Amino acid sequence: MKRLFVLFAGVLAALAALADPRRVALVVQNHSVRTPNLPMSALADTLVAQLAGNGWTIVNPENVIGVRQNRTVNGEAMPEASAKSLAQMLGADGVITASVQDMSSTTIRIEGKPGAYRFKAQVAIALADAATGATLCGEETVDVFRNVTSAQVEDDTNELYERLLHEAAVKCAAGFIKKAAGIDWNPKPADVVNVNFTCNIQGADVKVDGVAMGTIPAMVPVPKGVHNLVVEYPFCVPYSTMAYFTDGQTYNVVLLLDSTGRERFKSEALFAETIDRIRKTGETDDYVRRTLADGTAQYWKNSGVKIDKGEVKDLKLSPPGGAETVAPRSPTVDQLMEKAREL
Repeated sequence: MKRLFVLFAGVLAALAALADPRRVALVVQNHSVRTPNLPMSALADTLVAQLAGNGWTIVNPENVIGVRQNRTVNGEAMPEASAKSLAQMLGADGVITASVQDMSSTTIRIEGKPGAYRFKAQVAIALADAATGATLCGEETVDVFRNVTSAQVEDDTNELYERLLHEAAVKCAAGFIKKAAGIDWNPKPADVVNVNFTCNIQGADVKVDGVAMGTIPAMVPVPKGVHNLVVEYPFCVPYSTMAYFTDGQTYNVVLLLDSTGRERFKSEALFAETIDRIRKTGETDDYVRRTLADGTAQYWKNSGVKIDKGEVKDLKLSPPGGAETVAPRSPTVDQLMEKAREL
């Protein structure tokens, strides 16, 4: 009878979870110093599959706003404030951070020669509440894979790591689901406001509490209150401040050129004009950045723009692939101002 009661209670809990799934943001991180280039998508995809069928609605912010915490070489610990803000920005009840703590291998020698390998994968999962940022529960799993042959390692290391991460993630997710089912968690909705960010440099990166929120111009949902704001763009001095955000607010940022940018582009007006001219060719933000980074590379030839003595000019190749010829463009803002001073 006792076993039947426990089974019945488990069924009720599962049904309740399915009826009211928790919406959580998922962030994956690599903290393995010995294996910095792991296929982290294998961990993310497995966890989404394991959790989604057990009362969770998973939002992977990598596909939403481009979280960068999981792109660094050795991983980057997400501060509590960032985890809290990230979940609230996505309208989530909480955030799950999943990290590879270690991925290592030991050589097994047979008659003095490498005959096989033993791999150890250590994976950790933690759940934080969106309203408070506090950690609610967590699970850590160490999985050992024995008798991995030399042929498997030499054939496709990336595929091998994907399989190891998948199996470790399945095991860790099972333990996490059990722990999460036993906590008393009543998440409160976040007070999120919409802020319109503008900047004199189009395409600048905006970060709120360390979370990448895309490029400006952008309408960004953020929790109401004070936050750490950072706006960055190549050749510019990073803009960093503590700001108070309210609903419907327009926050304008003015970026100034750093010493390298001023030497190359002369003024913020010329820099903005150059970016605008390259962008009008229909290229991506990434292409614009690469073009700006190397003014003598092939990127310039494809962009249709050239900087010549502080002036933006249209670039033409005659014949295609041949010698460069440039045609002066309309006067820059600085040139117009100089002429106005002469009047």
